[in-house]
Amino acid sequence: MKYFDEIEKSARERNIPVMEKEGLEFLIQTFEEYQCHRCLEIGSAIGYSAMMMVSNINDFVVETIELDENRYQEALKNIHEQQLENQIEIHHEDALTIPLDDLKYQEFDCLFIDAAKAQYQKFFEKYMPLVKEKGICIVDNLDFHGMIFDIDHIKNRNTKQLVKKIKRFKDWIFNHDEYQVTYYGVGDGICVIKRK
Repeated sequence: MKYFDEIEKSARERNIPVMEKEGLEFLIQTFEEYQCHRCLEIGSAIGYSAMMMVSNINDFVVETIELDENRYQEALKNIHEQQLENQIEIHHEDALTIPLDDLKYQEFDCLFIDAAKAQYQKFFEKYMPLVKEKGICIVDNLDFHGMIFDIDHIKNRNTKQLVKKIKRFKDWIFNHDEYQVTYYGVGDGICVIKRK
């Protein structure tokens, strides 16, 4: 598997959230298993996961959305340096408000949500209709460092609110009539969602 170790190391040193290796390997494996070729990613950060995907899966493209200006600029630079512009389309926008018509592709095999955790349900409801009938959605960070299992002991009020929102999304999607959800304790908790 091809890694971009320098980019990952630099991100970790600056506390920029990049996916853990085992999570990324799982993501890539799952997308290959479902024969996905076109991914919509919500939350590009510095482009690390998108670059990992297109470099390790044959015939794969990613369209990705990033809100933060600095991270967006850094992602552009990283994508350019690795000469992956023809495989990664990046937007500097708020994923909650960007018009769907602004997306280059209008249909995807897979959706990967790894952005503002408090908004997981809104992202899912907005973008899942763009995923093909047999396509999948992967959501990362569902355990939030194990805090989701021990909400009562969280001291910080903002953290507690955030974890409650993640739990609400988890409860909502796991009990949804239209979707089948499989949870994997990989990295910080990942679930794979597909239509029933």
